[in-house]
Amino acid sequence: MQTLPIVPRLLPEVRAGHKRHTIRWRERAISPGPLCYINADDPHDMVNVWVTAVVAMPLTAVAEYLGKSDEWPDSVLLEGMREHYPAIQLDSVVEVIHHSAPLGRETGEDVLLTLLTHLECSLHHSQRHDRTWLEAILHPHFTEITRSGVLVTRDETLDALSEESTAPALRASDFQLLITGHGCATLIYRTLGPHPALRSSCWVMSAEGCWQMIFHQGTPTNE
Repeated sequence: MQTLPIVPRLLPEVRAGHKRHTIRWRERAISPGPLCYINADDPHDMVNVWVTAVVAMPLTAVAEYLGKSDEWPDSVLLEGMREHYPAIQLDSVVEVIHHSAPLGRETGEDVLLTLLTHLECSLHHSQRHDRTWLEAILHPHFTEITRSGVLVTRDETLDALSEESTAPALRASDFQLLITGHGCATLIYRTLGPHPALRSSCWVMSAEGCWQMIFHQGTPTNE
């Protein structure tokens, strides 16, 4: 799942749908699709958006491109960018990342399927061992029924995944989405490998507007 840190003062603007772009320099590559903004001071505070375009250009061209030439003369823009990137210059090539308003309860089914699939698969790969990430996307009342039939609590899941070191990444396919209520959806899919299973995860929207997993179950299958 793509993530980007964001300073706390800008997060309310993203949540309100007013901030629809960000300017980045020499950070991780971002591509169109779902993205989690993460509060730089509180990694449990996130908001989901959809990146619509990523455009590279010299910093000096950004103000005109965004229609902010009057607000952002070169000196003002450079000073603001140097708060985060002290070495940046006006001729530095930056990326302007355009994105949607937050993906909330009214998100279309196709977009929601893609978002929840990315969030789900983040638990199958490297972010699976990131306790901060897990604490952010697992609902406070999360429970799981494992493929071996054991009921597991959130704390047990956090401990097990953050300490796990040998399990291979899961291979998942055949994702389907069931809208089960306002701000509630169930993702159904299949995992392959030596221990194949049919899996379902229930996702709910938090009060802050971020999707969190509240329940997961895995059922063994022969296929």
